[in-house]
Amino acid sequence: MLVTALAIGLDLAGLIAQTPMTTAILASSLLIFGLPHGSFDLALLRRAGAPGATVYLVLLYVACAAAMYLVWRVAPVLALGAFLAMAVAHFAEDWEACGSRFLATAIAAATVTAPALLHLAELRLLFTLLTGDRTAAILADMSLLVAPVAVVVAVAGVGLLWQADRKKLALLASCGLAAMLLLPPVPGFAIFFCLVHSPLQFQSHSDALGLKGVRQWRSIVVPISLGGLGVAGVVFLLQNGPSLTTGAFAASFMTLSVLTVPHMLVPIFANQFSNRKRAGT
Repeated sequence: MLVTALAIGLDLAGLIAQTPMTTAILASSLLIFGLPHGSFDLALLRRAGAPGATVYLVLLYVACAAAMYLVWRVAPVLALGAFLAMAVAHFAEDWEACGSRFLATAIAAATVTAPALLHLAELRLLFTLLTGDRTAAILADMSLLVAPVAVVVAVAGVGLLWQADRKKLALLASCGLAAMLLLPPVPGFAIFFCLVHSPLQFQSHSDALGLKGVRQWRSIVVPISLGGLGVAGVVFLLQNGPSLTTGAFAASFMTLSVLTVPHMLVPIFANQFSNRKRAGT
């Protein structure tokens, strides 16, 4: 919360500039600080009693990586649109405590589309750089159409979180929205993703698995996160961007999209394995 307030203050003072270098650095930070929260996927499948969980998960990640990368190469605008839709669906999981899936989705949609309200030109440029296609700017324009309604409904969702005595979640949702609305798109998303979404997911999965302390980092978090960074490295090497900074920016977001699909599917598969296990007993 303090980081969000400080960043907004610096931005209002004109001390935050979204240069190609800072954009690349912040995009890379999404992987360094964001990937660890997805490192529990394998452990969640194992807990569900999934036979051959390691093989299934590796095959799932490889298949999704290949499919998403192929879409990025063939139809990058479509890939970006799919990534934005997946982000809304995934981020909505953070706010289910408000008691309404609709309102939780509204908070997520407001978070994703909020940059279009005050930083439309920057968002259009970033989408164009990310895809290498000027028509991607239409996704920023579509975000501008969605954002006003989403933000208004999201305020109701935050209010329900507060009334449900989930004040910490309400404050986190407010900080995430404020960062995405007031800061330039990449710094805003970096703050939301690294300081709001990832810690919430990390804590939830860690608690569910009963893992604490050094053990979880040594045996799960670090090895799996390094694997994700390896995927980012491969994507970066395959990039044909006009500059190093553009390549790093594109590779970071492409890697997030590649890994988001299996990350979202793992809980579904885990529940299916658990249900089959209970049905067999």
